[in-house]
Amino acid sequence: MAVEHGRAGSEDCTVLMESKPGGLKRIEYRSLQKQMCCLQFMTVSFCLTCCLLTFMYHSKASGCKDNDKLEPPMTAMQKQTLGSNSSEETSHKPKPTPFIRVTTRAKLVTGKGYVTWRLPGDHVNHSEFFTLDSDGESLIVHREGTYKVSLQILYRGVQDQRSGQTLLSHEIHRYTAGYPIPLTMLVYKETINFASHMWRKTLFSEGVYSLDAGDRLKVWSENGSLIDGSSNAQHTFFVAHPHFFS
Repeated sequence: MAVEHGRAGSEDCTVLMESKPGGLKRIEYRSLQKQMCCLQFMTVSFCLTCCLLTFMYHSKASGCKDNDKLEPPMTAMQKQTLGSNSSEETSHKPKPTPFIRVTTRAKLVTGKGYVTWRLPGDHVNHSEFFTLDSDGESLIVHREGTYKVSLQILYRGVQDQRSGQTLLSHEIHRYTAGYPIPLTMLVYKETINFASHMWRKTLFSEGVYSLDAGDRLKVWSENGSLIDGSSNAQHTFFVAHPHFFS
């Protein structure tokens, strides 16, 4: 009996020793599950918080942009109201560019020769820079500088002209001190074909040139008799105005 009781006690100890490690594992597993749940909850909370802060930031930024869009017109209106009574702004108006514009005379050369010009009646006189010489051929430059020179000539057919081909050609010559012969500033040539004497052709050209005080500008045409010099046609003109001047 004693032997059996001893065996029974040893079996109980064995069962107890075997059951205790399994219980510890279950306890550790449950603890690990709790830790994982806490970690997941903290992660989800952090993500939700970040999303909420991002949404609030974008809402605030869009509100600031709307305010920025509304402020400039109000500021501009205030500046305009304040500046409307300012004498400084009204006095700083852009000045008109001084220029000379001459048109053709009614009497023109026949064949080759220099074109004669006249000043229109409503032309503003800028004699500080240019004047038209008494011969009607020369634009006289009075100040050294860089100038833009524009030339447009309207050619037309004549009654005794048969159908065919014609070469239209003209040049701008510059007479300057130190040169015995005129300098050619610009050359324009164009060939036209026509079937009737009722043809019209406009040639326009311009350029920027450095000119000296005292220079004279003249227009030489190979087809003077074909230039439209009627008083009603303002399509032929010679214009010069300062680009840069000293």
